[in-house]
Amino acid sequence: MATTKKLSFGLDKAGGAALILARIGAALLWIIAALAAVVWVVFLISPRSFAANFGSVDLNVGGAFTLSIKGDLLDYSYNLQNFHDGPVNMVATISTGLARMVVYALLALAFSEMAALCKDLTVWLADGRDATPFQGMVSDRLNRAGWYLIVAPIVGLVNFIVCFLAGTGGNWGLWMSGMMVIGIILLLIARIFDYGMGLQREVDGLL
Repeated sequence: MATTKKLSFGLDKAGGAALILARIGAALLWIIAALAAVVWVVFLISPRSFAANFGSVDLNVGGAFTLSIKGDLLDYSYNLQNFHDGPVNMVATISTGLARMVVYALLALAFSEMAALCKDLTVWLADGRDATPFQGMVSDRLNRAGWYLIVAPIVGLVNFIVCFLAGTGGNWGLWMSGMMVIGIILLLIARIFDYGMGLQREVDGLL
């Protein structure tokens, strides 16, 4: 009994810590996505105010801070000029600014789903675990988070293609494959919960 209580207490603490970390991650990513959206809109309104810097386009605001659309996203690196000292490539810069905003929003949504899942599991632990953990909300949250993590690097790849067609160079690595693998793992876990729910319904039907 004492061992069970210690295990339960440990799971509660772990779930609480995971919930806090997931919420912090989601909040930070939403802030970054919002800032990316602001910079993108400012660039659309006044693109000539931005100075080209090959790997980024920058707007100096009163010497206090700089608004930038950077040419790096996940494991992709984009050149926002066709050549050094050339003008800003409008297509590449607009596409990259939009892609950054979308990718950060997708990652924020993934973290939000995981935070909600941690909260659901924390409530389940607090209720004494009388109910089955195989619930639809768990599967749904894992499924959505998995798809967000899969789509995010795809957005980066599409932007890389757009920049290439617009005449700018760049390079990419394999980090995106890691994010996709995590997304696929979450989808597989979601399927396991779906299977568990199916078995649970069969058992309830027999009873």
